[in-house]
This record gives sequence, C-alpha cells and structure tokens, in this order.
Amino acid sequence: MTTHNSVALTPRLSIVMPFFNQKDMVAEMIDSILANDYQDWELLAVDDGSEADTTHFLQKRYEKDTRIKIISRSREPKGAQTCRNIGLETASGEYVAFFDSDDIVAPHCLRTRVEQMEKHSELDFMVFRSGTATAAGGKTAFDPTPTNLTFGYPISKDDVEAFCDRFLPFVVWNNIYRRQSLLSHGIRWDTRLLSLQDSMFNLQCLLAGLRYDYSPTPPDYGYRTDTPGSVSKKLKSKAHLESHVYITERFFDMVQQHYGQRYDHALYRGALQVLLQTARSGTLYRDFNLSMSATVRKYSFTWGRIFSIQVRLFHLLCRFMPLSLARQLSFLCYLLWSSRIEKRKIFLQKRVKSIEQEK
Repeated sequence: MTTHNSVALTPRLSIVMPFFNQKDMVAEMIDSILANDYQDWELLAVDDGSEADTTHFLQKRYEKDTRIKIISRSREPKGAQTCRNIGLETASGEYVAFFDSDDIVAPHCLRTRVEQMEKHSELDFMVFRSGTATAAGGKTAFDPTPTNLTFGYPISKDDVEAFCDRFLPFVVWNNIYRRQSLLSHGIRWDTRLLSLQDSMFNLQCLLAGLRYDYSPTPPDYGYRTDTPGSVSKKLKSKAHLESHVYITERFFDMVQQHYGQRYDHALYRGALQVLLQTARSGTLYRDFNLSMSATVRKYSFTWGRIFSIQVRLFHLLCRFMPLSLARQLSFLCYLLWSSRIEKRKIFLQKRVKSIEQEK
C-alpha cells in the first residue's frame, strides 16, 4: 500500500465517504482509491456510528497516510446524508466527490475527473460513467458493461424530467463538483430523507442552474450489486414511508416553483414509481398509498385525480385477487411504459459506447 506521511494543506480533490461497519468493504474501497494514479486528494471518511472494532481497524490500517481522515459523525440525525454534510463542510479541496463505502473505483478515476474539470473551468460539475462491481473468487471485479444499474451516459433529452420520473440519468457518485459552487448555492444533503437522497441533491443542482456536462471518458466507478444491507436498500418501515411522501411533496414544490406545471406528468410518474416500489414488497400499505394520492392531488388537479383513481382501483382489486396481480392490472400502462424505458436506457448506453469506440 502506498503511504504518505504528509499532505498538501489544500488538496485538489476532497473525497467524502460515509461509512457504517462493513470494515472489509470500506477497506476495499479505500484501497481502490489508493491504487489510483492521481495522488493530490484527501479522503474524509465519516463514521456514522460504527462498532469500535471497525473504526479501530481502519485507523490502524491507514494511520501512516495523513490524507485519510476518519471523522466521527458529531450531530444528529444518524444517516449518510448527515455524514456527507459534515464531509462537505470539512472539505478543503477545490473539487469534491461523494463516494459510497461499499463500492470501488477504477485506477484512472480520480485523475480523469480532475483533468476533465481542469479543461472545463466554465462548469460547476461533470458527470462520469459508472460500471458495476461484483465479488468473485475472493476479489471484487469491475465491469464497465452498461446495465440497468449503470448511470452517467448522455441519453436523456431532459435531465430534469428524468429526475422527476425517478429514472436517474446520474447518481451523486457519478459526479465531481466544484466545491465552491455547492457552497455558494446553499446545496446540502436533506437530512430528513431516508432514501432517494441522491435524487434530491442532484435535482437541487439542476434547479440552482449549476452548469454541467457529461464526460466521454470510460466508466470509472464500480457500483457494487451484491451488497447485503446496503445503504441503498429501500426499507418499508413507517419512517421510510413517511420519507417517500416527504420527497414527493418536495419534488412537486421545488419543480413547480421553477417551471410551473411543465413537469407535472413526469412528477406523477415519479410518484407512481415510488408507490409501486412499496407495493412490490408484497404488503398493501393502504395509508401510505392514500397519503401519496393526497400529495399528488395537492399539486396537480388532473394527474392527482388520475393517481387517486388508480389507487382506489388497486385497493378494490386487492380484495379479490393477489396483491401482485392487482398491482399489475391497476398500473398496467405505467408498468409497460417503465419497462420500455428501462430497456431503452440499456440500448442507448450501449449505442453511445459503440459510437465512441468507432471514432
């Protein structure tokens, strides 16, 4: 392992990475950062209350590299979003990247991102492509092949609409941001959210008018697809259901403030996507469904009425048939549309990659 006994007072790049237990995966992510061919960075690994043996293990393993700073979350609430806010406030680099602790990065990741930002001083952030990472034979393999779990390709005609739809064009770990751009626009992580935090953060960036572009460089981030208990798992607790209603309301409110009713259809589809995520669990969350319905009606008369009719039909059909069949019948049009969008996403990603390889 490469060690550094000193670090520049102002590193070029600050990497913010919350973590909670899973010390072996955290170490694998940190090791992949260390294996990069770019070295002017600091890593702010913010502990979200891990067990003592995790923090001791990481502190001991990386004690010789002063670029790696293990920070304890110093305030409530618990959660990755609080940790990321602490990291952003602590960071000193010109650029900042937000990574997850259970993934890996390719050896060219940091250099490529910094070099691209240096070439584009007019931009506030840039979007980079991701691949996937899966454990195999005791090692984690990086796969750049486009899938439904890869992001960062320029395939959306309207990124605001895509975020409203919840078909994400990019996730936070796809990006490198100019730190001062985030701070000057007051962009922070919403600590009330228990899921979809990335969507809210990036939508804030778009609505604030931050300038960005997609990089044509090869995939550089490996999203791990085999993580048990991942931060991104969509739990169905009461608190998570309340968080889903909250983000639906915030999306409507934020987008309508900027664009009026322009994106109401997409916001309606996004609300359906959130509702159907919970319905796939096999449990009928009647109160949650009604709360989502009331939220959509509050902001859109037309789409709110349609949403309410679908929810009432869903609840009615659940009395006579299995929940999965009731879900399919009640939301058939949306399910067919979303399936087509998912397939089109993979097709377009592969097409972009193929065209660039032919150049």
